[in-house]
Amino acid sequence: METSVILRNLANFITPAGSYSANANAFLTNGYVSAANNVYFNAVRFAEGLLIKEDIGQGYARTFLNGIQIFSLRDGVLLSDRRFDCYFYSKEAVLHQSKLMLLDLLKKATVNQGLTIDYAEAELAIFKMLRDSFERNQVEMAHKQAHYLNS
Repeated sequence: METSVILRNLANFITPAGSYSANANAFLTNGYVSAANNVYFNAVRFAEGLLIKEDIGQGYARTFLNGIQIFSLRDGVLLSDRRFDCYFYSKEAVLHQSKLMLLDLLKKATVNQGLTIDYAEAELAIFKMLRDSFERNQVEMAHKQAHYLNS
């Protein structure tokens, strides 16, 4: 599916009244139940200029992080997509994997541009940005980023 269509579809369900979960501090899609009686759904969080879509599977005993997609809201493109097998879900796991994905993007960009940076400092800055965004009320973050979704 084209990235612009994905972002438009995500924008349509992100409403404080309908899909926001205060408990998860994220926007949740409607789930579906598989033949194996597992529930699959998405959680969406905002960070500065980014939309982070979590693919979640909930079984009878555990919840799993099946994948993460990170979109640039500014450019309307998919920046990174990572899939997981048997990876237990937690907000900390999403934060950690999102940080690694963004750091990997940064490393590739600096190599392609022939630049050098302090990766430890970059990792800390990415972590702080993500942590602050994840801790902030996601309805507020959605309002702050809404101009990207509506364009």
